[in-house]
Amino acid sequence: MRLELTKKTDLAFQALEAIAARDGDRVSGASLADHLGVSSQYLPHVMAPLTKAGWVSSVSGPHGGYVLSVDLREVSLFDLIEAVEGKFDDSRCLHLGPIHGKGENCALHGPWTRAREAMIAELTVTRLSDITALVG
Repeated sequence: MRLELTKKTDLAFQALEAIAARDGDRVSGASLADHLGVSSQYLPHVMAPLTKAGWVSSVSGPHGGYVLSVDLREVSLFDLIEAVEGKFDDSRCLHLGPIHGKGENCALHGPWTRAREAMIAELTVTRLSDITALVG
């Protein structure tokens, strides 16, 4: 089993970090794509969840770019993961797939549920500003 962030979530975090470093100045799409090491065509896939969440604003045109719209102290790591990867699915058990029927649980149900809840709790209290030196 692997517990790690996807590349897209990692890129989204790096994008927020890079935009926050600009202290309110816009970051051009080309500059941001270069910083992230992605193509200009792929950059909108990274930025779409951030703009949809209202954390980043984008302006089109020759003087356009991206600017931070939220204080990173207001956004948790869990918020970022859900924004990029989708809502957390707690309807699956580690061992048997879908939650067990008729009140029956597998032997792994309790430990897995407690571990998952602890991980979510930690990700929820960890603010993006806590894991970047750029804010706070």
